[in-house]
Amino acid sequence: MDKKEVPLFGNVLVVGLGMIGGSFAKALKERGLATLYGADRRESELVLGVSSGVIDHPAMLSSEFIAKMDVIVLATPVRAMESVLSEIKPYLKPTTLLTDVGSTKGSVVEAAKQVFGDMPANFIPGHPIAGAEKSGVLAANSHLFENHMAIVTPLPVSNPVLVDRLHQLWMAIGADVVSMDVEHHDYVLASSSHLPHLLAYTLVDALANSDRSQDVFKFAAGGFRDFTRIASSDPVMWRDVFLSNKKATLATLDHFTERLAVMREAVEQGDGAGMFGVFTRAKSARDHFLRLLEHRTSGQAKEIKPISLRVSPVSSIKGEISLLGDKFLSHKAITLACLSEGISVLRNVDLSGDVLITLQAFRDMGVVIEQVAANQLRIHGVGLRGLKAPIAPINVHESIMSLHLLLPVLAAQTFSSKVIAEGVLLNRPMGNLFDLVHSMGSRLTPSAADCLPVALEPSALEGKVLVVPYGAELLDTTALLALLFLPEGARLQGGSTLEVNRDVFASFFIRLEGQEGGVALSGLPPKGNDITLPGDGMKAAWWMLLASLSPGSKLTLKNVFCERLSKAYWPLLKSAGANFSVQQGKEGGFEVAELIVSFAQLSPLVLNAEQVYEVRDMLPLLCVAAACSNGVSILEGINLLPYYDEDRVQYLVDALVQVGVGCEYHSGHLKIVGGFPAGGEMDCAGDYHLALAMLAIAVRGSGPTKVDDCQKLLNEFTELQEVAVRVGFHCAVAQ
Repeated sequence: MDKKEVPLFGNVLVVGLGMIGGSFAKALKERGLATLYGADRRESELVLGVSSGVIDHPAMLSSEFIAKMDVIVLATPVRAMESVLSEIKPYLKPTTLLTDVGSTKGSVVEAAKQVFGDMPANFIPGHPIAGAEKSGVLAANSHLFENHMAIVTPLPVSNPVLVDRLHQLWMAIGADVVSMDVEHHDYVLASSSHLPHLLAYTLVDALANSDRSQDVFKFAAGGFRDFTRIASSDPVMWRDVFLSNKKATLATLDHFTERLAVMREAVEQGDGAGMFGVFTRAKSARDHFLRLLEHRTSGQAKEIKPISLRVSPVSSIKGEISLLGDKFLSHKAITLACLSEGISVLRNVDLSGDVLITLQAFRDMGVVIEQVAANQLRIHGVGLRGLKAPIAPINVHESIMSLHLLLPVLAAQTFSSKVIAEGVLLNRPMGNLFDLVHSMGSRLTPSAADCLPVALEPSALEGKVLVVPYGAELLDTTALLALLFLPEGARLQGGSTLEVNRDVFASFFIRLEGQEGGVALSGLPPKGNDITLPGDGMKAAWWMLLASLSPGSKLTLKNVFCERLSKAYWPLLKSAGANFSVQQGKEGGFEVAELIVSFAQLSPLVLNAEQVYEVRDMLPLLCVAAACSNGVSILEGINLLPYYDEDRVQYLVDALVQVGVGCEYHSGHLKIVGGFPAGGEMDCAGDYHLALAMLAIAVRGSGPTKVDDCQKLLNEFTELQEVAVRVGFHCAVAQ
């Protein structure tokens, strides 16, 4: 007969068959990981433990059982720990892993030192962050620890082999295991677990002893139930917890009392902005906690179903469109309003897509931002030095704009911060941006060569001259924001796109002035203002192209931001024979225009390298114009663009070939043979600019066209479908 196989963790004794101890035993037993023994001062719990399948055998704290154990888990109240350790000390082998599940660790270590004279190398304290309000062995749940944290708190004397074994033990029953020192654990748990229980018990007791207690409980709703749920926990256990973790609990309670006093004063004084700020930061912090919790418990990322748009080629674009605020201006205005002194009201803000990322970052840093209407914000500026440390790293997701605006601001703060990202932005080199922020005198450390994530530490900013490459609009904006924080006399040298920033900075009373061959700022600090933003230039460029390509079209575009279009895009469209008129003026401090666009048969385009670079953001749209022209267009210098712009053009060229457009590209030279594209299917790879270009080519297709992976487009261009219906653009989500 074969020798019986020994379970992975051998003989395991759980001392204390409450809900936690019982769940631990049951989790091991059901997985066949150990032979389970249980000890408990209540004999009835042992009987139930065996009969309900939680343990294999009852045990006592005697030589017969202690000496043969491979693992002993103490799941007793923390104030009983010293007594239990005294009982098992005479029989404990140094090779036995001894651990506990108590929610305080300092008191456990002190109890062990009292019994053993010093902390034994085989006693590794631990604490699973899991539980419920139920108690007793019948509440045991074998899945309780799955996707929950288990904290291991080794000491310098701890046996590393046994520390590793404890990690393996918790991981085997589904827990996510982390290590932490004893003192840090007790302060963290005092804040995250102990204080909420203390507040819940105290609130229920206070209300139960009030004059109106009967009505309070009679009419209490879900919020009261959810907040006070944990007051149903075991009172004996929690009495022991607070007695055992007195120092950390008092420190946390004092901090909370101070914050509560501030809130009381805000209520008394009618300080709505102060209250709103606390509520906003609290919501942001809790949302962060919920995201972490969802990440831990979801098991895998949720599948995002791709969205496709179907376009009919019979569109004629007619009507009038008043454009939402320019996307880049929305980012910049929010940033400057948050850093200003006083309240700003921003109207016609595009509150979609990655603008929300910039918005959330400042909310996470304590700025009170109220959305008072669909596209209107009231921002309570905190000044240049009034931001607060965020509770978590700032996540810019895939927003290159948010990154360029936030990095110089974070570099100038008195707190440490970290910026993380997702998707394509993680692998995009940021050498120019990081070099510029370094030149402020900041302490910036990328986690990999010129890539995100990046950590920033407080430093004395001493930058005098910030140099920016030609034509780098994002870097120009980064440098101008950096100048807000640098010593007097600091200047930007080489900025070539300052016009797109001049008006928005002036809206906050900051002037851009020439100084020693560069540009400096005057009028600091920025001050709050009431601002209406002009319409989005990229969307205006796209609607213009759509109307130009669609026979029978006549489209009026109002509130168009001129700076992004007037220098290069409009002249190039005019040179190709586009039929549009422009009436320019100044509204709210910004150059704006009203355009009337009609259909025109476009002529070929010939662009040199300088022109291609100048219009790189809108180059995909011009490639579409070339594809629908009556001849051969030539575009030079594509290979001189930033690599992501070049990649975008190459991807579009492949898509154009798919729908029958003749294209040749080599060595930076692009030839496009105009004509009539066929219908079909194109994939924009989630790229906003490519999606716009592919939707535009579809209006001239010989049949219906489907553009795949348009989720990002719809996130950024939230009004697209509603406006499309109104002006006759036949574009709908493909079923």
